[in-house]
Amino acid sequence: MEHKKISIIVNEALEQANLSYDAAKGTIEFSMSNGFKKIYEADDLYLCLAKIRNEHPKITFLCKGAKLNVTPSRMCSQMSGGSLAYELTLGKSARRENIVHIFDHEDCNISKTPKEQQDYFKTWLNSLNAPKE
Repeated sequence: MEHKKISIIVNEALEQANLSYDAAKGTIEFSMSNGFKKIYEADDLYLCLAKIRNEHPKITFLCKGAKLNVTPSRMCSQMSGGSLAYELTLGKSARRENIVHIFDHEDCNISKTPKEQQDYFKTWLNSLNAPKE
């Protein structure tokens, strides 16, 4: 199992949360300083993080996996167990240099929900087919 500390905002206060994760099993143990601890399971780590975020909507997760324009491709998900994803830009295809680790720190353009990320992904897909000026 691997371990990572990430920054979270709870009740407008910056805190640290601990993540113990196993990409092969698709599990994350999420624990906070208030004693909360729970194991989440999904097909990959990105989806586990989405479950955690959905269950804790009042917590802001300051990591790439919560950034509005970050989503994994199927290949990224399969090869990294969901620990890697693409940071997308409207109108541009995703490239290798756009790959990020979902637990790396991020404090800009954080989405409120995983649904917002899904909506952005659809917008991004449509932007690739938009006529070029």
